[in-house]
Amino acid sequence: MRIALIRCRDQGNINTRLPESLNLARGELPPLGLAYIASVLENAGHKVKIFDICALNLTVDEFRQALSDFSPELAGITVMTPGLFGALEAAKMAKAAGAITVLGGPQLAIYPQETVAYPEVDYGIIGEGEYAMLGLVDVLGGKTPPQAIQGLIYKDKGSVIINNPAIVENLDALPLPAYHLLPMERYNSIIGDYPTSTMISSRGCPYRCHFCFKQPSDDKIRFRTAKKVVEEMDYLVKQFKVREIMFYDDVLTFSRQHIMDICQEILRRKLKIKWESPARVDNADRELLELMHQAGCVRLRYGVESADEGILKLMNKKINLEQVKETFRLTKKIGIETFAYFMIGYAHETSKTIEKTISFALELNPDWAMFTMATPYPKTPLYELALKEGVLKNDYWRDFTLGKQKDKRVPYFMPEVALWTRKAYQRFYFRPGFIIQRLSRLRSLQDWRKSLCGIQGILSIKKD
Repeated sequence: MRIALIRCRDQGNINTRLPESLNLARGELPPLGLAYIASVLENAGHKVKIFDICALNLTVDEFRQALSDFSPELAGITVMTPGLFGALEAAKMAKAAGAITVLGGPQLAIYPQETVAYPEVDYGIIGEGEYAMLGLVDVLGGKTPPQAIQGLIYKDKGSVIINNPAIVENLDALPLPAYHLLPMERYNSIIGDYPTSTMISSRGCPYRCHFCFKQPSDDKIRFRTAKKVVEEMDYLVKQFKVREIMFYDDVLTFSRQHIMDICQEILRRKLKIKWESPARVDNADRELLELMHQAGCVRLRYGVESADEGILKLMNKKINLEQVKETFRLTKKIGIETFAYFMIGYAHETSKTIEKTISFALELNPDWAMFTMATPYPKTPLYELALKEGVLKNDYWRDFTLGKQKDKRVPYFMPEVALWTRKAYQRFYFRPGFIIQRLSRLRSLQDWRKSLCGIQGILSIKKD
């Protein structure tokens, strides 16, 4: 079967946590989910093409023509809730090219009935898509009934039927992502070395931060073996000349033994590669950080979120500010760059608590900081709180899915949150000391271009 896998633009996406100008400036990274699905389908003998519209910067007409040239029989489209209408537009074009359409991603775990009810959507997938997509191909070939496929959402006599979510228990059984189907030369990060790629060493997240949506597959954390992880790193270096890898695990350091095994395997192979990952301040210790640094870790991304203990408790972060200070001190001392995430305008936030967070960011002085606007995303405790406290008058995201709130942004908890976010970025990044430090680290024309792009992104942040 000829199968197109599509990452589309978030058409009309007005619900991003990041200011729009910074969203555009931070770069594009590989769509790992599609690449994994593609590898499973290819191994089963199917002809697969990935259309990464964002990385290729395709116009609507160029994408339509590319689809027509490929003539897919099946088109799979990944979608997060804020980008639903871009995905639906892509589905319409895929159907016009003769394809059966299937949507997957977080949106299908939230509003499966409403999404699959659209006429341009034939099927949906809830959970992890690799084997569910393979099963759908068997359904379309008449080999298997739809009710037998884990993760499949389908229509039957006017009703939408939702099977149990698909979860891949053994990650080592998956083939390497189909990087060869991606425009690897197009991927980059504003703070990473080029070429950049992404990877995962685990799936699932045991933490329950109240601003974060959890998919069914997050309930159980699963790990790849160190050998498999480092083999993939080695492949990316040799095949695509990748210089930096960004791990997309929710928390790479959740299992101390897991990350230690990976580091020891990197050192055993004498593999030279820079890499970074998310981490938590409560599961990083000196011995582990030193080993990670020896194995090529150049940057760790810590979720700090707020400097107010009450807000942290409301977020269910389960960390404290002393842990934050000590972990940042230790990480810096060992020689690993620090990246801090902060959230502005959370529930019960005041100008006083925001000032405290900005001041704390300056005190921590990480190498990089990201300030996001607190956004109540669907099926999160933060969303339920927004409904309970009257910030939302109705189920905004269901109405959004149905097209009733298509052009109206989900309300913030604080009306002036965009202005505060702009202030936070400018106060952090436009400090004379920070500017001098960054200028001293610029080594190439590409470094200068990235810095100028970042400055432009900050200057372009809207005040409302």
